[in-house]
Amino acid sequence: MSATPTDVEEELRLRHLEARPMWKILLGQFVEHRMAVAGVFVIVFFLAVALLAPAISALTGLDPDRQNVLARYQPLFSWEYASPSERELGVERFLRDGDRNGLVEHVRRVGLVPEDVAGDEALFGLVRDRDPSALLDLLQQGAPPDAAATREQLTEFERLLEGFRSFHLLGTDELGRDVFIRLVYGTRVSITVGLLVAVISGLIGLVVGSLAGYYGGRLDAFLMRFTDALLSLPILVVLIVVSAIDLGKLLGGTPLAFIVDHEYESVIKMVIILCAFSWMQAARLVRGSILSIKEQEFILAARVLGARDRSIIISHIVPNVIAPLLVAVTLGIGNAILFEAALSFLGLGIQPPTPSWGNMLHNAQEMVQHAPMLAILPGLLILFTVISFNYIGDGVRDAVDPRSIQR
Repeated sequence: MSATPTDVEEELRLRHLEARPMWKILLGQFVEHRMAVAGVFVIVFFLAVALLAPAISALTGLDPDRQNVLARYQPLFSWEYASPSERELGVERFLRDGDRNGLVEHVRRVGLVPEDVAGDEALFGLVRDRDPSALLDLLQQGAPPDAAATREQLTEFERLLEGFRSFHLLGTDELGRDVFIRLVYGTRVSITVGLLVAVISGLIGLVVGSLAGYYGGRLDAFLMRFTDALLSLPILVVLIVVSAIDLGKLLGGTPLAFIVDHEYESVIKMVIILCAFSWMQAARLVRGSILSIKEQEFILAARVLGARDRSIIISHIVPNVIAPLLVAVTLGIGNAILFEAALSFLGLGIQPPTPSWGNMLHNAQEMVQHAPMLAILPGLLILFTVISFNYIGDGVRDAVDPRSIQR
């Protein structure tokens, strides 16, 4: 006897209702949010760029701090030659690596330098006064040297000349620095600041909200009034004022002085400032969740069985507030990146020479009419990153919302 269409539909419905692990249910709900999935791919790409920044620098031969004032504001897809001083330094290192007499005799023989010029000065003048690309063509078109050692020296010298020429995919900035590699290293700084601020402020909010919501009474009143006081402050104005404080004078001679004696002092300072004023929303969210959880039967059962307060908070309450806290942390990453960019744009955030998207915007504001890409590129990266994190937060919120879970 063949199955009727009604039986087939009933069987499919029962298969759909089979019990699934919670993580599969949440993942399925998250995947249904297409923009959140797209945001994950964007953030994963930016994280890969941030982690591989040194490798990208080594592969392209570009240094984010290398300046060449003779090649300022170069357009996109442009080639640039090293400055005469950099060429001289390169030749000096080349001469220190070994005997170059054979090479000097060769360039004299092909007529590139006069006979009366000394050996070292011959190479210095040759590289300083001639275009590296044209010089490279002359060396390759000239008669090859007879000695094998001289041919090896000539190959090394040609490799040195090739290194003096660099390609700038996105042009150069006001100091002749490559924009592409600075955006790559700026990704490191901006993403790191956003993630650290969101995670640390989330942990602070978890602790404050747990203590206030579980114990209540005077502790709850004190912590929440303090939280409300911070929430009532104009956050951007406060961040501007606090960012202007010199931590070197404030922490000098204290156990915390190591913070200001660091290569990334401005990054650490920015993380501390943003964490100090970013935990309040998470604390109120955790407190509200705990107030609805702590009177439920499983909490009362744990108390009856003699569980300590610390054990109840860590083992029973915290796991039940992780989901909404995760939403707050995810959305907070975008806000942290925006605040860092705003403070750096005002000159109070990440300080040069450390590149960040915010201070790249700050450096570009004076020439925005003549070189608009210097402002457009970091601005677009900030836009894409913040929107991606916000979409991820929306997806996580939809996934953990009990009303949206299909059972």
